[in-house]
Amino acid sequence: MLFYYKELLEKGFNRYQIEKKIKNREIFKVSRGIYSDEEYPSDLSIIMKKYPRSILTLNSAFFYYDLTDKIPEYYCLATEKKSHAINEDSVKQIFTTKKFLYIGLTQMKIEDTEVNIYDKERMLIELIRYKTKLPYELYKEVINSYRKIKEQIDFIKVYKYAKSFNNSYIIRTIETEVI
Repeated sequence: MLFYYKELLEKGFNRYQIEKKIKNREIFKVSRGIYSDEEYPSDLSIIMKKYPRSILTLNSAFFYYDLTDKIPEYYCLATEKKSHAINEDSVKQIFTTKKFLYIGLTQMKIEDTEVNIYDKERMLIELIRYKTKLPYELYKEVINSYRKIKEQIDFIKVYKYAKSFNNSYIIRTIETEVI
């Protein structure tokens, strides 16, 4: 489990006790201000602890939903446009307006970490929205995966989400390439 320094203080530990626990290898400092009770927590758990308001999207979400077998080079995180820039090599930040940020937001347990991620229906919308920015091979692989699982997709949600984006191109593309 990961803890902020402040959370350790709230649990009743003082600075001396925290440093002693680190020295005795009872807890481990994994990042600035973040500590763990395990020596090697997953990168995903650290990223989610550091950026709790971010949402997994694009390549990362496609991978975790098994829509592609291509392991992402970085974590794609959607954040509000007004958010601070995330300056980490392992993260690609996608700035989104607040109006669209929470459409299709859900939680999923990945590697013992509860993460914010868009649902499959929103990810289908994102696939179409970012069609020209994604590698062609990735786009084709994911669109083919959606064709295979189209019975599991709630197309009422998809149409509702697409209507929120006010983009008829998204609907037309989904109807011709998936349905």
